[in-house]
Amino acid sequence: MPNAEDVFEILVREQADRLLAYLRASVPAASVDDLFQETVLVAWRRLPDYDRARPFGAWMRGIARNLVMDHRSRLWRERPVDEAVLDGIDRRAEAADRDDAEAFRRRMSVLDECVSGLPDEYRVPIHLCYRLDAPVASIAREIGASVEATKKRLQRARAMIAACMESKGAAA
Repeated sequence: MPNAEDVFEILVREQADRLLAYLRASVPAASVDDLFQETVLVAWRRLPDYDRARPFGAWMRGIARNLVMDHRSRLWRERPVDEAVLDGIDRRAEAADRDDAEAFRRRMSVLDECVSGLPDEYRVPIHLCYRLDAPVASIAREIGASVEATKKRLQRARAMIAACMESKGAAA
């Protein structure tokens, strides 16, 4: 019979991709790994408090959300935490909880495929914005465009990604 440590490890492995996706949507890329590890440590320490009637992934995201809020308030005092954005991320994550892990992995694979298929003029700004968490002004300098043109390019790229995912039956 597996012990608590084994069960915890299995549950964390099952939720790892979704928790990482949640963190990537919530904080700069450089902070994701640290917050992931901190979330797992806090969850381990608080495991006796876990209500088994509640989904494990939602419980871990609750811990991660608190850590994200603390992280943002500590490091980004000039950038207020937008709880509405975190609420939206939470709602999407809860919807993903209802899907099985294989469907989630398939959507992530299709997303990677759709991003890779973008023309360079759209793929590069998306990469800089969402993978490297670069500010729009930096992206604009990098690609040699105005801030407004860069915002428009990002908007068009997101629309192309959404259309691609929908055409492949992987829209969220």
